[in-house]
Amino acid sequence: MPPVEIATPHPESVIAEIERPFTLFQPALQVVPVVVDVPHAGRRYPAAFVEGSRLPLRSLRRSEDAYVDLLFQHAVALGAPLLIAEFPRAYLDVNREPFELDPRMFEGRLPGFANTRSLRVAGGLGTIPRIVGDAHEIYPGRIPVEVALTRIEELYRPYHAGLRHLVNRTQAAFGTCVLVDAHSMPSTGLDREGLAKADVILGDRFGTSAAGIVVEAAEEAFRRAGLKVTRNRPYAGGFITEHYGAPGAGVHALQIEINRGLYMDETTLEPNAGFAGLQQVINAAMAECFARWSGWIDDWRQAAE
Repeated sequence: MPPVEIATPHPESVIAEIERPFTLFQPALQVVPVVVDVPHAGRRYPAAFVEGSRLPLRSLRRSEDAYVDLLFQHAVALGAPLLIAEFPRAYLDVNREPFELDPRMFEGRLPGFANTRSLRVAGGLGTIPRIVGDAHEIYPGRIPVEVALTRIEELYRPYHAGLRHLVNRTQAAFGTCVLVDAHSMPSTGLDREGLAKADVILGDRFGTSAAGIVVEAAEEAFRRAGLKVTRNRPYAGGFITEHYGAPGAGVHALQIEINRGLYMDETTLEPNAGFAGLQQVINAAMAECFARWSGWIDDWRQAAE
């Protein structure tokens, strides 16, 4: 395969207004039935949001899937579009229903159709999160309900409109689409079986959001690279995986969680010495997956040799 140009991550996040809901990188020609989206790596924190929070910037960043956009950036060179949210997860979470809102957070009346009783809302992790990290409250008090509705209208809706367009366009062109929903996870904590977390966790909503062959290709590719891989525990996929995955209709959604301990210092939030190597591992794994999902695995292996 040709050499890969690797971007260097910038440890500091940008305190700036959010100019657009997302950035879309597209190949000159999309040659694979794949779309990659990164909903939680946004590093643009509005100054008013940071100043109005109870928490310092570093604490707000605890919920950020730091640098996952850079870990998966080579997807574009492999022929797939890459959609990246510009805003941080602590500000707005697009991996939730559009109106998973906690009425205890807001001044004013929520829309009657808001989902105020989900487990995610109860846990403080709704569309407008109430907490980050180990249950640290973001806001010193209630915020106007108009704030939530504006973020949903100006950021959430455009992000999902862009993602839906890419999925529909890909399916129309290829007859199928594999949506790779890319995330990272804290290295600490245990899975539901009391074991240490794997290097990679694949989430397919327990077999409902993607065909088995799609998930098997990813599992084999990451294991071939020497990484420990598990499925669905403790992360089976969120709203994006559940909402877009429709294997019977030819759309497969797969959540990929990467262990942060492999590539960053989780205290300083800076990339560690393993970052570049993990980028290369993900590049190779995605190349193999894209080839298998496209049906030209033999051609890819011959080119790689």
